[in-house]
Amino acid sequence: MAGMQISGLASGMDTDSIIKNLMQVEQSKIDKVDKQKMLLEMRQEVWAEMNAKLYSFYTKNLFELKSQGSYKTKNVTISDETKIGVSASSSAVAGIHTLKVTQLAKGAHLYSNAIADDTVVTSEAMAFKLSDGTKTVDIELAAGATISDLMTAINEQDLNITASYDSKNKRIFMNSTSMGDTSAIQFSEVDSAAEADFFTSLGFSVNGTTIKDVDAGALGAAGQNSIYEYDGIVFEDNSNSVSVNGLSLTLKAESTNITVNITNDTEAVYNKIKDFIKAYNDLIEDMTTKLDAKSNKYEPLTNAEKESLDDKTIESWEAKVKERLLRRDDKLTSISSTMRSILTSSSGVDMSKLSEGFRFLSELGIVTGDYTEKGKLHIEGDSEDSLFALKPNKLKEALEENPEKVAALFTAIGNKLYTTMADKMKSTSLNSALTFYNDKQMKKQVTEYEDRMFDLESRMSAMETRYRAQFTAMEQAIQKANNQSTYLSNMLSGSSS
Repeated sequence: MAGMQISGLASGMDTDSIIKNLMQVEQSKIDKVDKQKMLLEMRQEVWAEMNAKLYSFYTKNLFELKSQGSYKTKNVTISDETKIGVSASSSAVAGIHTLKVTQLAKGAHLYSNAIADDTVVTSEAMAFKLSDGTKTVDIELAAGATISDLMTAINEQDLNITASYDSKNKRIFMNSTSMGDTSAIQFSEVDSAAEADFFTSLGFSVNGTTIKDVDAGALGAAGQNSIYEYDGIVFEDNSNSVSVNGLSLTLKAESTNITVNITNDTEAVYNKIKDFIKAYNDLIEDMTTKLDAKSNKYEPLTNAEKESLDDKTIESWEAKVKERLLRRDDKLTSISSTMRSILTSSSGVDMSKLSEGFRFLSELGIVTGDYTEKGKLHIEGDSEDSLFALKPNKLKEALEENPEKVAALFTAIGNKLYTTMADKMKSTSLNSALTFYNDKQMKKQVTEYEDRMFDLESRMSAMETRYRAQFTAMEQAIQKANNQSTYLSNMLSGSSS
């Protein structure tokens, strides 16, 4: 009879309901801890999203702000783009430069006579060496080898040479896959007995001249280097894509007296600064919204509570819970305050290199607006800023007249903010590297809540088992008493008769 449960048969009591009501008290304790755990997990999720935004700002927008190259963007004007393509890096020297292309780089090329695709290229077995200018391999052809056999024998080699047959024009084309005077397509050590048959049938030519002179020791074609001048200095390269003094050149045709004008691209620099300010303002607005969120009484829903709700209601409810989770958060408050103080007041910025230039963004017309914006920045005179569009644009003026001093201020401020944010992301006992919040501590707390819930659930299960055993024992005792009473009653009734 061990483990047998009797649900109120003898006592008439609804023992299942009684036990269920007793367990509700214990379940409420579990639900309380579960809600605390879910609240912490939601806070982890909200912080992880904010951390991703902060890290993206740090690695992209802030990195560009502090980088010298961001302020050295160049404009390029060229007198004839059909002859040379030009792009300028940040290291390109501003001014007017002259270019001249004497010779373009080329690879080696050979083509055959017009021959049918079933042509036998050699009537007897033959061998020769083929070189691409840096490597030489042995090629062997069997007697009766066809054009297809020749293509296969060449293309299966590890050479910078490709061979193909154009069925429309009935020609074999051989091309080197590299350019410059080290590239080549050279036949050598051709079997003398088969040479005449082989080259006569194919008639390989280069630039219209058939290669026939076996006494020269090597038959074929060679590539050539590009030769060009930059400001009167002659350069040579094995490519038509070359670089010189911060310029990337694409040589398109032989030419003389090409003029290139390199100027500072102030508009591009202005737009980069503007993009940074927009990214900063978006981040400040997001942090302010979370820090100043109104308190509410929304708590996470347990699984039992979700059962009576639809998905849309659950999603809306959880959004209400999440919106207040970083309210007055110490970590986020510190980050927001630090960013504002560095950008608006140059707090902690190394001024040693700014003594003769700009020291504050406000001197460039980059100012804060109303106090309710919590430190958002505006560019005075910018046409897209309705609040400050009518003011003079000091930033554009400074970029035109003192670009180096503008760059010095932004790189100084950028470096200070960059190192400060890096310090806030250092690994500690509470947070991981590249993390602005205490993720390690939160994970530990979640585990502690899980352990607490396990203990409470185990206690509840043991308590329910004990209650059921006690009620079963009571029912059994009542049933036994009822049986004895019935027996005595029957005995008394029998004796009186």
